Amino acid sequence: MNPPPVILVQDDKILRLVQVLLDPNVEQDRFDAFADFVSTDVPDLHAWAERFRSHSKGFYPSDVKMVSSVEDFHALLPIADHVFIESFDFGQREIALSQRLQSVHQFGLNTEHIEVDACKKANIRVHTVRRLTNIALAEHTIMLCLNLARRFPFVNGMIRKSDLESSGLPYRPYDLKHTANANYGRVPGLTMLHGKTLGLLGFGEIAKEVANLAHHFGMHLLCNRRTPLNEIESTQWKIQNVDLESLLARSDFLSVHIPLNENTQNLLNAHALNLMPTGAYLVNTARAKIVNHDALYSALASKRLGGAAFDVHYQEPADEDESLLALPNFISTPHMSGTSRINNLLDVASMIEQCRQISRH
Repeated sequence: MNPPPVILVQDDKILRLVQVLLDPNVEQDRFDAFADFVSTDVPDLHAWAERFRSHSKGFYPSDVKMVSSVEDFHALLPIADHVFIESFDFGQREIALSQRLQSVHQFGLNTEHIEVDACKKANIRVHTVRRLTNIALAEHTIMLCLNLARRFPFVNGMIRKSDLESSGLPYRPYDLKHTANANYGRVPGLTMLHGKTLGLLGFGEIAKEVANLAHHFGMHLLCNRRTPLNEIESTQWKIQNVDLESLLARSDFLSVHIPLNENTQNLLNAHALNLMPTGAYLVNTARAKIVNHDALYSALASKRLGGAAFDVHYQEPADEDESLLALPNFISTPHMSGTSRINNLLDVASMIEQCRQISRH
């Protein structure tokens, strides 16, 4: 009987699902934690896993080794059959350490940190996955832009005279002998995405998914990324990489897509928000603390910003007295932009299927 495959996995909170699905020795606490994590969309993870395993012959059981450091990664490469990574480098050094490695699987589409040609010469296959979670995040981002443009939370259900009056818009009919009856509530401040400029703070995989959707709405695109875009990227995405001040000053909608760290916390402070055009909109599906809370409140309360929509918050769940929630031009959702949870399972399952296909051949 052949020994189980050894799969080396960079420790990531979603990639841990590889261990949950394939390693019978996974800690029960970890399995139970993920069963709870996906329960809103997959009520019975055990049953889902069993069905998946029945179609993954040769890969269940597997010996899944989670590694959080490059040193541990290098130490275990000699015994690895397959590798799943997100940010670890994989080049000549890693190839030299690999004695029986068949494939490297990137959790996403970015292979800038992988020497693909060198892997090919070493007969190590490189695979990527277009993450459903990233697509869902992009859809949510555009949805928030649309909600801001159409003032949806404010107008939702506002179809009776009493609704209009209670919202400060007493009904006054148009002269229908001459005009149409559109927007009979006389709701002000409505706009559209078409023809507007969307600024993307950061231009990683999620921002690229947003860009893909934004083009279909006829938006003009700018981004701010630390590394310059090459000509191919600029042409493919029809986007211009500009400095931060230009991005802020030129964006009708600004969408945040950078990680939170010591360099980005409070990056969008009062000075930065004041650079944005009066009436511009801010969307954040990354991390709340990239935007200074008090500066955001002030910009919204004074109507310097037309509105803001956040899927991420300064505390989750938010404080009961969160001041932003009292503002009519602030939209919030409970950190749900990447869901449903089936996306996480399917992203990981597709990577495992890649391994299975390689082994079959």
